[in-house]
Amino acid sequence: MTNVAIVSPDHSLEPVDKVIAEHDFGCQFYKYIYKKMSDIDEIYQDCKGKCDVIFFSGELGYHYIKNKFPDIRIPCTFTAYEPIDVLSILLQFKIEHPATSLNRIFCDFLTSTNNYMGIRQYIRKEDCPYFFEDTHYDYKHITAYAKKLWDEGKIDYILSRSINNLKRLDELHIPYVAVFPSEDMIVKSIRSAMKELRLNQIEQKDEISILIRLPFGEDIEQEEQEYREATVYKMLADYRKDTHRHFSISQGFNQFEIHDRLEAGTFEIDKLRPFLLRMKKELGFAFRIGAGVSSSKERSRYFAEHALMEANRYGRNDAFFVGEEGKVTGPLSSDTQLMYNYSNEKALNFSRENGINETNILKLISMFEQDDKQIISSHELSVILGITPRSASRILAKLLDLNIIRLTENDAQDKSVRQGRPTHYYNFNLIEFRNALM
Repeated sequence: MTNVAIVSPDHSLEPVDKVIAEHDFGCQFYKYIYKKMSDIDEIYQDCKGKCDVIFFSGELGYHYIKNKFPDIRIPCTFTAYEPIDVLSILLQFKIEHPATSLNRIFCDFLTSTNNYMGIRQYIRKEDCPYFFEDTHYDYKHITAYAKKLWDEGKIDYILSRSINNLKRLDELHIPYVAVFPSEDMIVKSIRSAMKELRLNQIEQKDEISILIRLPFGEDIEQEEQEYREATVYKMLADYRKDTHRHFSISQGFNQFEIHDRLEAGTFEIDKLRPFLLRMKKELGFAFRIGAGVSSSKERSRYFAEHALMEANRYGRNDAFFVGEEGKVTGPLSSDTQLMYNYSNEKALNFSRENGINETNILKLISMFEQDDKQIISSHELSVILGITPRSASRILAKLLDLNIIRLTENDAQDKSVRQGRPTHYYNFNLIEFRNALM
């Protein structure tokens, strides 16, 4: 019999318990309660030898375990919200609080990682609630973000799915409405997890999700938007025909989703490169691509959303990839593909203390890991990081002040052809760099 670990905060376990009692899933459940995120460490040690699936009541626990144990082999899943569920929650709030505008509430479970569940497609920008914009999705950062909005007088309520965090909101005297998943959502999520597990036991496959977003500015006319969407759809259909593949194509507002399945272990990142280069060559307008791979379709899309967020940060026509270990790889069109992970708390603290964008710091670490003796200039760094040469110069100047890098000569550079201001080159100070960032 299949063994499933149910991992949940205390207050979120009741609806899960009810579902388990009233439905036959054909498996054995082991229930675990956590009061703080670090409790999941011990829970994982206990259940990893006896459970086939770890099911979280929400995204926070799932996000924590995937970052803390990037090499985890047990399939993990969580109760996933769909856009219709979120719209239902917002409608119910308006019925119960008719005097409060939606743009005066903060939804702590709608993040850039899940693309805000597509809510912006249904609600005008000026009427949208506040979303969680930080990349660190944990109780500490959720609370800090909520407090900032409350102190600035921007919100009247919080719609919170972070049940273990409600006591802290009480202490801060911030009004909230606790959001619990419906019975249907829990049933669907458990059945989906069991179905995927059984399919994988029969036939091991890698699920591949690719998200393509067309960033439309307010100055782009409706006809131009339609033209761009039609152009991309035709390109996808042509590429599928030319390569004799059978991937699915689905379209939403300014976004396309591709899904495919391959034999487990056969996927290679380089397989995305020909398609990306074709898009860069043939499309004369902006696009961003995020790709994810996992044994679960749900998780592959989750990773693709995370990769798409990196592509949006990069701000150029390119693609990024996130795999099962949670590491970001990209930009994929570059000969220098960086691999980095947002679980490096030491590096993230360094970025905050020194006013350097955390993504740029993580990319520098990847450069260091690939070649700790390389010589870099501000121009070369700007190309790799996708920032302006001036921004790259500021980063290098800061690292030089901290003795993390040092000035050096580049013997390969033909000094006779240089004109104007001299180009400065830098090396990593190996010990200082490791001590500060790794």
